[in-house]
Amino acid sequence: MKATFLDDQRHEMMEALYRASGRTCGTYSGLWEEFARDVASNFRDTYYPELFAKVVKAMDLTESVLTEKQAKQAIEVCRQHLLGAKWS
Repeated sequence: MKATFLDDQRHEMMEALYRASGRTCGTYSGLWEEFARDVASNFRDTYYPELFAKVVKAMDLTESVLTEKQAKQAIEVCRQHLLGAKWS
């Protein structure tokens, strides 16, 4: 990926986080750290049977007989991607 694309993507992410945070002060100080802590806590506290049920339900709309197997694989791919090479 080109650096300009990544910069644009990062800028869009920070803007989305700012809007979602409810901030109106115009400052982004600590916003990324707050988001990272929340994501880490959510990831740590995820109840995987519930997540699995939600993924199966979403994938069930495809009417595939392989939905449960695909849901497990999708969750594992997301987990590995989110953890990165260091933590996987």
